[in-house]
Amino acid sequence: MYGWMPAARARPRIVGLLLVCLAAIAVAAPSAMAHAVLLIGQTTPAPDAQLATAPAQLRLSFNEPIQLLRAQDVSVVDETGKNIQTGPARISPTDALVIEAPLNRNAPPGTYTVRFRIISADAHVVDGAYVYGVGGGPLGPPFLGGGVGGGPKETGVWATSARFVELIGLGGLVGLMAFRWLVWRPAVTRRRDLPPGERRAALLWYRDLHWVAFGVLAVVSMIAEGYILVVKSASALGTGVGSALTDPSGISRVLADSRFGSLLQLRAALLFGLFALGVWEFLAESSDDEERDPAPAGRPIPTLIMAALGVATVTVISYQGHASQAPAHLLSIAADTIHVLSVATWITGLALVATAMLRLPKVAPEAGPTIAADTLTRFSAVALVVVTLAILTGVARSIGELSDPAQLWNTAYGRSIIYKILLLCPIAYLAMRNRRVVTALHRVRRPNMPTLRMVRRSVALELTIAIAIVVVASVLVAQVPPRV
Repeated sequence: MYGWMPAARARPRIVGLLLVCLAAIAVAAPSAMAHAVLLIGQTTPAPDAQLATAPAQLRLSFNEPIQLLRAQDVSVVDETGKNIQTGPARISPTDALVIEAPLNRNAPPGTYTVRFRIISADAHVVDGAYVYGVGGGPLGPPFLGGGVGGGPKETGVWATSARFVELIGLGGLVGLMAFRWLVWRPAVTRRRDLPPGERRAALLWYRDLHWVAFGVLAVVSMIAEGYILVVKSASALGTGVGSALTDPSGISRVLADSRFGSLLQLRAALLFGLFALGVWEFLAESSDDEERDPAPAGRPIPTLIMAALGVATVTVISYQGHASQAPAHLLSIAADTIHVLSVATWITGLALVATAMLRLPKVAPEAGPTIAADTLTRFSAVALVVVTLAILTGVARSIGELSDPAQLWNTAYGRSIIYKILLLCPIAYLAMRNRRVVTALHRVRRPNMPTLRMVRRSVALELTIAIAIVVVASVLVAQVPPRV
């Protein structure tokens, strides 16, 4: 985030900080995902309805396309739990927003409970229950047996941790590739008069760091997809995570019969291709002539293909989310993808800048501090672009999710946005405070170590707060935007 706010007098800096805090709503809406919502006015029998005679059909209407994983995930039962359906529930052949089920028209007077568990178009599992009455008597309590409400919740620890691991793994991969090409390559080639031996030592160090990090993050990303599949299966089947893990047939059903499963398979294929190409490129770079300096950013064509695979994987995540159900869904998906890529580049860059400032002076005692300072300066310029993109695309996504400013403090979704804004304010302050240091480092040939240590501590603090923002985002994407 360094370099995207100008260093000026105290008052303009304070004003700028306030503007950043207001604009921070941008980062509050990455991958905003809403659940399918039951449309009470279009549902029959309606919740709490009192009917003179038993209805012949159940008709559940939702605000977005839904999927029914199993016919038994929708049931209508009497006060003892006896099913009164005369046939299985199904998605209406003429309307993907509607579930239909035939009912016993001769059902006796009493209270009946409608129970449902569906997968919404944005891949979230939504379950619920309501009652209606036949014969005019008082309504009794719902019958909630049979696993209604079972399984991990979308905002629970299991689902939140799965999304967090996915964001860290996949975001780290994309950010790692972006940093090597956009920051490291220009920084290390900026000064041609560095001692050859030390320049080579720095290049070899970063090449090894890049591929170790790539391998770890690729494995984490693939594990995260498996983790998400198990948690989603548990949620969709209304069972525990442990039970889902030992139920291959249930996992296979989720993979084969849901939009979520199809998109997860596509993500897994893209990730595997990215990993395989990365291994090939790693072997190619490792076998380079030992007499030559390694290329700062690898070979252009394989790097471009790897970047395309990473962007495609992020796009699939956006396509899975609520952006795909927005009125201008193609623009929403594009904005969501750019937002995630921008934030990933910024946060991963913070981690790599902190690592470079810590290790380069030890790897190359003479040239290391200079390369570290140039890396920070270059990252400052890149951060200006990616943070601006994050703000613009985040605002575009947020506008569509809030219909009233009061929803910021009146809803859980809005409060999550406020939490992210509060976390972003100290980051903005750190960025402005260190801008002077970055400007000074740009003017000197070899910065002193106390200055590098001071900036490194500030970057590490900024990174810590940024990780907290990712945690909040992992919860936010499962909450229902107030607009719904």
